[in-house]
Amino acid sequence: MKPMLYLLGLICCLSLTTADAPRLRQLQEKGRFFELREALQEAGWNNPENLFYRGLVESRLGREPAAVVDLQKFLASSNDQGLQRKAYEEMAFALVRLGRYGDAAVALREALRLTPVNDIDRAGTENSRALYESLADVAPQTVEFGEETAAQAEFNPLGSWDVPVEVNGHKGKWIFDTGANWSTLSESEAAEMGLALRETNTYVNGSTGKKNPLRVAIAGDLRFGNAHLRNVVFLVLSDKALYVGPLKYQIRGILGIPVLRALGRVSMSAKGVVRIEANGASAAAEPNLFLDEWDLITDVRHGDRRLEMNLDTGANATSLNPSVRDALKPDELASLKSKRDKTAGAGGVMTRKTQVLPTLRLEILGRTEELTKVSMVGQQPTGDK
Repeated sequence: MKPMLYLLGLICCLSLTTADAPRLRQLQEKGRFFELREALQEAGWNNPENLFYRGLVESRLGREPAAVVDLQKFLASSNDQGLQRKAYEEMAFALVRLGRYGDAAVALREALRLTPVNDIDRAGTENSRALYESLADVAPQTVEFGEETAAQAEFNPLGSWDVPVEVNGHKGKWIFDTGANWSTLSESEAAEMGLALRETNTYVNGSTGKKNPLRVAIAGDLRFGNAHLRNVVFLVLSDKALYVGPLKYQIRGILGIPVLRALGRVSMSAKGVVRIEANGASAAAEPNLFLDEWDLITDVRHGDRRLEMNLDTGANATSLNPSVRDALKPDELASLKSKRDKTAGAGGVMTRKTQVLPTLRLEILGRTEELTKVSMVGQQPTGDK
């Protein structure tokens, strides 16, 4: 009798997995990875396609070694070229976060093999492949922690936080920016820090969408608070590309998400007191943030609607994409007022059409905040963003 019950249970599990495949695919395509994690816990792991989704969730939620293994298993068992391409792309992102830049370039080469010549994302993928290939000889970034100490951040003219850093014995103050996919330096700051530049024949898109020619530098010794990092990759842009004309402000350096993520857990008070709490996060706790490549995404609630938003400490205000309209209430939609504003960052200044929402109440990481004068931009990001 027991073997029969076991077989019946297995058949039910397989049926549930197969029936839920379209739902998993829809959640993946919409980038709803918190919900995808929950759906996978319900559906089990038996369908081969689910191995792909499991690899995605592991990659996005900080379990890159497991993600690489599962994505390789999926690639060995799948004939679906569309999913194969996505698996190679995701594996490349996971490998980069592990500091395996050469392997990431190989994965993107395979993704490009499966990418149509006229695909909108092909040029960006090729650019990333070339960048990773230029870093193939760089060892993975490492971090060590000393006794916990506080650092003092200061507001800069952009309305974001600057934090004190030290590279090769040279001190600087750089923007603390979870919205920066890579740490970044101006040419003059790289020279001040004694860093050698590498040519890459690639470009980086600034916050205004402008393509900026790109070189890189590797810092063998970076100190921030009680953290000591080695083999830190920096993108190096011209001083002009990091100069914000309307504010007459020169951005000298940006501490980006690859460094900030390595710190484990960071707190910053309203007065700018920064503490690195390397051992403060519970290993058993479910992650409340996920990575889209290097973009940090958090789970946000507005009334009964669940939203996913980019957590960007380099921004001085909250802005919304047009896709949030579906989550707004009728009175909120009626209160929208049109205006034009300017956004500044690497690459210059851009004027854009926006609508302004007088107030917006959001629940963020278990805490309710009421934001005022929130801008909604006029155009949804292109590609898969």
